[in-house]
Amino acid sequence: MIAQRIQESLRFWWQNLPALLLVTVPFAIAGELVQWGVGPALYMDEDALRIGHLSALLLMLLRPFSEGAVMAQLVAIQNGRARGLGDCLLFCLRAAPVLLLTYLLLGIAVYAGMLLLIFPGVWLYARLCQAPFIAVLENISPVQALQASFQRSQQDQWQILLAVVMVFMLILLVSNTLAIVLIAVLGENQGSGLLVSIGTTLVSSLMSVIVFRYYGLLLPARRPE
Repeated sequence: MIAQRIQESLRFWWQNLPALLLVTVPFAIAGELVQWGVGPALYMDEDALRIGHLSALLLMLLRPFSEGAVMAQLVAIQNGRARGLGDCLLFCLRAAPVLLLTYLLLGIAVYAGMLLLIFPGVWLYARLCQAPFIAVLENISPVQALQASFQRSQQDQWQILLAVVMVFMLILLVSNTLAIVLIAVLGENQGSGLLVSIGTTLVSSLMSVIVFRYYGLLLPARRPE
């Protein structure tokens, strides 16, 4: 069943690659412009990996908009026709406040779980990851959406957990491979960095696809027998 869900998500992602590229490229470029302007979000110094706090904050604030645009496109594709960039941007602007609060609460819950030896954080993400879709598409509060996601995922929690972990590992593998190839061919510069960012953002949308797939399957009125 897990393999089937991942296969369905990969097929959906691949068949709708141009439509997803349309809504991921602008935010990948925006993220790179932020880091060119105020510095990288992560960087190495002589001692350890450091965080550029202003850049990281701006990228976090950009997240609800990018996820909202992807959400708009996923819903439109599911309904039979992809949206244009303008429609997706309008959707994400309307949804951004709700998504910002939902992702903030989700992030706090997952971070708290990560402090307990990582696994609880991953488990909590699997249980709560549908909350952004529920909050926006069903027009309920972020807290109610988190509660609904936790309840709906009860029966299939281990399947969702394994699917999310496997998709994350796939995203990591493809993104790292893409980065290595592009840097080897083009060198380490802003141009290759931008292409890596675009590719990584597009590949990362696969996580939204698998979560959206489970969201659709676990809707109370449509839950499969």
